[in-house]
Formats: sequence, C-alpha cells, structure tokens
Amino acid sequence: MKKYQIIYADPPWKFGNRSYQDNGRKPIEPDEHYPIMNTKQICELDVEKIADKNSALFIWTTDAHLPDCLKVIEAWGFEYRTIAFVWLKKYKSWINCVLTAPWTLKSTEICLLGIKGSPKRKINNIRAFVEAERTVHSRKPEEVRKRIEKMFGEVPKIELFARQKTEGWDVWGNEVESDISLELN
Repeated sequence: MKKYQIIYADPPWKFGNRSYQDNGRKPIEPDEHYPIMNTKQICELDVEKIADKNSALFIWTTDAHLPDCLKVIEAWGFEYRTIAFVWLKKYKSWINCVLTAPWTLKSTEICLLGIKGSPKRKINNIRAFVEAERTVHSRKPEEVRKRIEKMFGEVPKIELFARQKTEGWDVWGNEVESDISLELN
C-alpha cells in the first residue's frame, strides 16, 4: 500500500445545531452539501495505514470542533504540534466575512498540524496567516495547499474528503474518483 508523507484533510464535521450564515443568507445544515460524519466515525478511518512513518497531517477544524479534532489526530496515529494555518475569510469585495455563531462572530477557520515520526521540511519560512476569499461552502483556499507543497517539496501527498482532483496530489472522498480505498477500523 502506498504511504503518504503529507495528509491533508477537511473532515465533514457534524454540527449539533444549524450553521449560521453571513450576509443575510438563510441558515443551512452542512449535510445539505455533503454527507456528514460524527467524530467517532472520523476517528475510525484507517488513516494510520496510509501514513508514512515520517509524515505530517494538516487537518481543518472549526473552533467548536477543536476537542474532537485533537481526538482525530491521535486516533489517526499523529501527535498534535500546532495550528498550521489560520484562514481569514474574505468576501469577493475583500471585506472580512462575519459569520454568526452562538458566542462570538467568526471570520476565521483553523488548520491543525499533527506529526508522525520526523517529517523533513524543505523550508521553514511558511506563514500561518492566510487571507483568501470564501467561495463555495467548505472549499478551502488553494493557497494553503501551495504552502504545504513549498514546505515539504515533492513527496507523496493525499487529500482526504477531497472535492476535486489537484495535480500532484492523490485524493480520497465521495465527490471525486478516489486514488485509494480507505476503510473504517
């Protein structure tokens, strides 16, 4: 089985309440866009079998899912290291998005970094802060993928829960033709 040094994931987190929308849009449920999974199901994906002994996991989460994301990182065989990226979401007009949430208004999303073994970085001057337009629901900025590529160079990479095929990356997900089979433990 092919092993990957970079695993990039945007799990379909289950929200306990309706997701609020900004800019006057009606509230939506994430499962209106894609099948969602609970934390236990995400943890049970056998990601450890595809991870190289020296690999990095980049995994998107919301602040509400932070404890769950830390569980997933551990379940997949990684050790949490840091917040790799903070995405400041912008409207097409380049004004900051303001997303209504139960406690405070949100404009950012975070991508955590988990490590397995000792992955080798090519460069160590990659910035964490990313300003990028918020486009379709849940699509992450291409800039993050580019920064990961710069950081690690030409190594085997896979995107989990992918929505599109990206050159140089293998993919797995229900919206793309997957390059691998990934089962529950």
